[in-house]
Amino acid sequence: MAVQVQLAVAALVTLLVATGEVAATEANVRLKDNGYEGVLVAISPSVDESYAEDIIASIKKTISDASEVLFKATQQRAFFRDVKILLPKTWTKTPSDAVALNENFDESDIRVDVGTGVYGNQPHTEQPGGCGDPGLYIHLTPEYLVNDEESNVWGPRSKVLVHEWAKLRWGVFDEFGYPNDDMYPLFYASQNIVEGNVEVTVHPNYCANEVLSGKLRDITGSACSYAGDLPDKNCRFIPDDDQVAVSSLMSLYYIANIEEFCGETKRHNLRAPNKHNTKCDHRSVWSIIKMHPDFKDDNNLQTQTASATKFTVLRQEAAKFALVLDYSYSMRDYDRIKKLQSTARRWILHEVAEGSSVGIIKFGGTAEVEAPLTVIEGEASRKMLADLIDAKLRSATSIGAGLSLAMNWMLNREKNAVILLITDGEENTSPYIRDIEDQLASSGIRVVTIAFGATADQQLESIAQQTDGKTYTVFDTDSGSQLLDAFLGALTYQPGDTVADTKVKIHEYAYNGPDKLVSKEFPVDASVGRDMLFQLKTSALKHTISPPYLLRPDGTAVKTATFDPLIGSWAIKVPLAEPGRWTWIAELSGDKNYYIQVDVTAKARNPDILPIYTQAWASSGSSGVDATVSPVIVYAEVKQGSNPVIGATVRAYISHTSTPDEAIELDLLDNGQGADSQAGDGIYSRYLTQYPFTGRYIVRAQAWNNGSAFINSGFTANRAPHRRHTRAIPAKPLDMPVYCCGSKVPFNAEAAESAGEFSRFVAAGSIQVTKIPETGDVLPPSRVTDLQVAGTYETSLTLTWTATGDDLDSGIVSQYEIRLSSNDSDLLDADAENTTLLTFEDSVQKPELFVNAGETVNVTLDLEESIEIGKVYYLTLRASDDVGKLSSFSNVATVFIANEPAEEGLAMWIIISIAVATLIVVIAVTACVVVSRRKRGISVPVENPDW
Repeated sequence: MAVQVQLAVAALVTLLVATGEVAATEANVRLKDNGYEGVLVAISPSVDESYAEDIIASIKKTISDASEVLFKATQQRAFFRDVKILLPKTWTKTPSDAVALNENFDESDIRVDVGTGVYGNQPHTEQPGGCGDPGLYIHLTPEYLVNDEESNVWGPRSKVLVHEWAKLRWGVFDEFGYPNDDMYPLFYASQNIVEGNVEVTVHPNYCANEVLSGKLRDITGSACSYAGDLPDKNCRFIPDDDQVAVSSLMSLYYIANIEEFCGETKRHNLRAPNKHNTKCDHRSVWSIIKMHPDFKDDNNLQTQTASATKFTVLRQEAAKFALVLDYSYSMRDYDRIKKLQSTARRWILHEVAEGSSVGIIKFGGTAEVEAPLTVIEGEASRKMLADLIDAKLRSATSIGAGLSLAMNWMLNREKNAVILLITDGEENTSPYIRDIEDQLASSGIRVVTIAFGATADQQLESIAQQTDGKTYTVFDTDSGSQLLDAFLGALTYQPGDTVADTKVKIHEYAYNGPDKLVSKEFPVDASVGRDMLFQLKTSALKHTISPPYLLRPDGTAVKTATFDPLIGSWAIKVPLAEPGRWTWIAELSGDKNYYIQVDVTAKARNPDILPIYTQAWASSGSSGVDATVSPVIVYAEVKQGSNPVIGATVRAYISHTSTPDEAIELDLLDNGQGADSQAGDGIYSRYLTQYPFTGRYIVRAQAWNNGSAFINSGFTANRAPHRRHTRAIPAKPLDMPVYCCGSKVPFNAEAAESAGEFSRFVAAGSIQVTKIPETGDVLPPSRVTDLQVAGTYETSLTLTWTATGDDLDSGIVSQYEIRLSSNDSDLLDADAENTTLLTFEDSVQKPELFVNAGETVNVTLDLEESIEIGKVYYLTLRASDDVGKLSSFSNVATVFIANEPAEEGLAMWIIISIAVATLIVVIAVTACVVVSRRKRGISVPVENPDW
């Protein structure tokens, strides 16, 4: 028991660290005096305005009703007090209550957007983190909100929203099974031996505080068939309408009586092999919720009443940008001022949207307004502003002076206001950042900071974080791509275009060598090609001997390049580029003191074919991270519209400011292991385990197709004939036999569409690492979560799992220990006898165990004693690195042999292999609910009082 308590404490510490690292993503929502404030519901510009009145009415009713459900479920500790509804700027006929201050779609908590191929109209939460980590957003579709027939598929909208809010806010997970999911199955079994007879009980995979009555039915409506002792894949549990149980809202929440979360008083089913148990080490949903800052340390104790929800409908305005530019003498170094001049001009001339406003402030020891806020209206306004970005420098540096002028004069009382601050050094003249930091944080103005080199003031990350802005770092060796990416990052605060009208970068290349003829191929895939723009920036016009040109896939040339002296860039515009491999060719001077930077962007080929796009981020956000206790996770999302692109090659490049040419290359994975939460969801991730230095790192990512990338446009197996979308958590499981998504997103390979040859480039911003390991290896292997029994013979077992790494999910582990016992509580007890199937020492003699992290391990182990017929055995494993640091124990795989084998050596026994998370408390007896009896002799197990 002591070992298990220690493991529980370790899991708790890990969870608290993880929650703290992601807390910045929740900054806009706060729970004050039991009421949630700052909740933002944003409607996508892709939604037809003809839905407006019905959508807004449904949002208000759904959240008002959900507030009452939430109040009861949290034991009268939380409700929705203040909610904002953000209309897209393209909606011109819908009335609003106020103008948005700084709210935008990309940072909303709940998004109303068109359905996806995988989820259809199913409400769902993007949840790439672990237990206790907040999700990214809740996705609701217009059809779900306004069509009662669609919403009835899932049950009451109010309870569905609370179910999803629990994932988004508190980082808990579903407590039910999924069709065709080995890790989170729809059913599992337990057995007892009574007077020599084997009694098997079949359990639907759910969590409830009381036995749920119901029946098992095939999706055709007939009786279920069985595979061994478990129902087959077409069997569903149909609960009765009337139940005694009141929990859990993370399980079958559509049942009328179910209004609470499983917890201490509403017994938690420790044994059910569901996502929440696996990811949260068998801790109950309510125990995880109580650890969140909303309720931890007796925050927001029980109150008697919940006030009605206040709604404000906001109209989004065009963005107002204040460029706050460092013109101190140190900007001469490394040609920083020339790079700033060229990039800022390009940003003004070509990137800022029509209708946005731009003002310019320059600072040295003092600050001056070079141009007041000016609305971008045509080429004349753009050129007038661009001409003001000169190269005349001045002495001293007062960042605070520039920020103060922008805040108190240029952007005072403005809506959707953004400061874009570019600087290279530490302050040496007052006012300093610290003098205005508090006022800036409360002003409602976002700050995007761009730091040249390693010496820029460390407070830049702080003010970006406090104002919900962004932070970027630019190497002094950068030829312009990093600086442009940073400028483009500020444009996310403009009112968004539809996905089809969003530009994506499909190629980039930088060169400063002696070659006189440089050419590169780049693919134009079938999802893009409209308004393709090729730009070649050069540090000197004389470096380009002649205008660059393009070759189409058929070999014909496009020689329409024009040169813009304001930004030192050649441009070629192609209204609609055909798919295939294009080539650009440039004739250069051969002088390696000059450089070129090439970028190619394009929009969706047409509005009906959304582009493949990539976005990337790091788990630390703008805040500093202590890598000795909480390594950064790098994420990259690759999708076509909302459909995951699976099988892509995704690589992150992480570079420290002191070694810009020595990037750490990190291949991101979408396999559901290690840092990755769910396989096949199009979100690729990996732990960053190498940190050469403290300080700033730049993170970039590239995604491309190496021949194995496919677009998951939705799965079709067992689809109900009378509905298009059948992927919900169904209140009508016979009508909705397939739904999404458990350990992996289902994928129909036969109907899959190849992603084609594509390439995407994206910046993830910069991270600030405050502390790194001083010496040695401090990161253990990550936990294995998919241990399974692949085959059973008379005296051996064949096991399979996804390999963990020496450092979390990177590298190769040094040893494995595998434990086998008929008593599951013995698996984690160091003093239990005869539980070790494979010792650490013996594992080194099995080379098949040691493959790179993320690859599949297959191993057959001999048994000293034959497995008894009719007896359940439990398996778990843990890994050790080269200095003895241990992973947590894996999930528990269960082996049960119900009948004698017909022939020795053949795997003809009935094997039940179920993935269950680490067992951290002693489970004395089987704790589950009986629903169906497969055969004579099946009995109801005794209930566990801790369940």
